[in-house]
Amino acid sequence: MKEWKKLHIILGILFIIVGVTFYITPIPGTTLLIVLGFIWLMGKDRTSYFLKKILGEKVFGFLKLEQVIEKL
Repeated sequence: MKEWKKLHIILGILFIIVGVTFYITPIPGTTLLIVLGFIWLMGKDRTSYFLKKILGEKVFGFLKLEQVIEKL
């Protein structure tokens, strides 16, 4: 089971790094990679709470990130 935890951490960090790196390029879906990386690292509930704290309730609701996180 510990091998899976290490794999999740590595993939989460990799998704975040690739998402941030490609954010400045015109490739679509880079923000989704960043959110996916956070989900791999922290889980859906903690990611949702973390993004609500950073973005605020209004922006989080406007972007409908709760629905995106639940679908991932």
